[in-house]
Amino acid sequence: MNRIFAITTVNDRIPTGGDGRGEITFTVTNSSARSLRGQLRVKPLGPTKVEWLNIAGESERNFSPNATQQVLVKVSVPPGTPAGKYQFRLDTVSLINPDDDFTEGPTIELEVKASEAPKKAFPWWIIAAAAGGVILIVAVTWMLWPKSVEVPDVVGLDAGEATKKFEDLKFKVEVKQQTNASVQINHVFGQDPEGKSKAKEGATVTLLVAAQKADEKKVASEPRPQAPTPAPTAAPRPQAPTPAPTAVAKVCAPQVFRSNSEHSWVEFRLPQGSEGKTIDIPGGAYNKYVFPKCNRVWWNDLTFACGSKGTWERTSGNWDSDALCHGSPGASPYVAVGDR
Repeated sequence: MNRIFAITTVNDRIPTGGDGRGEITFTVTNSSARSLRGQLRVKPLGPTKVEWLNIAGESERNFSPNATQQVLVKVSVPPGTPAGKYQFRLDTVSLINPDDDFTEGPTIELEVKASEAPKKAFPWWIIAAAAGGVILIVAVTWMLWPKSVEVPDVVGLDAGEATKKFEDLKFKVEVKQQTNASVQINHVFGQDPEGKSKAKEGATVTLLVAAQKADEKKVASEPRPQAPTPAPTAAPRPQAPTPAPTAVAKVCAPQVFRSNSEHSWVEFRLPQGSEGKTIDIPGGAYNKYVFPKCNRVWWNDLTFACGSKGTWERTSGNWDSDALCHGSPGASPYVAVGDR
């Protein structure tokens, strides 16, 4: 090893402040008669960490013959480092012949005082994230919760117009036809819930609609024939007894029962029939998938009977809608389905 460089310093001890910082200045001299390209290297000794030490300025420098340069080394010891004495030195190496031309500087003692490691900041982001989650849940619940809607008053309207009013407001409509001599055929004469009241969006509204009235057969009154004046010698001809009036069977007009889901509907279309006639409809369902969920209208085995009042009445079975997605409407001629 050729000590081609001379490395000196005024102090060989560096005290660090409460923040763990300090610095020291070295004097580096090219002792040769030729120009050299030298590299400055900080060498930690023992438990000293290289990341604590930093050379100010460039670590590679040109040294003229017998020229001197000042080299500042800054020290930064992280908080929490155990108190004690640590060591390091500054070395200089010729880049032309690094294996032979290099110099080790004096050992410097670094005095480190006790300090506390910085406390971790409270993770306020966890509280913020939790609060945001609660707000999101409340917002979604509010958006999905059925809203109260004012029920329109449709008494006196045509059944089709009344049904559309409710469907536009997301209500489900069930139409029940009944004879009512004081109301125009196919017009609404009752509703449940009543108009101007409040109901949840999607609730079922029942409409009472005037059905077609059966034709009433009138018995025309005819003048009773006069018995001919009998001949004086002929006995009067006996009158035939008046037959008892025949009871006229009731006739049920065509009638439609309807059920709706949010995106599908089913109608049970019953034809004209006479009193006592029954119609059986096998159970089924009609599905409609609209993102993000599937919904359907469904019915189990239904039986309708033409009653003594001249209207079709459901005697067994039921229908409704839900969010499932299975089943088919079958092939009944009395069933019609579609999308809304």
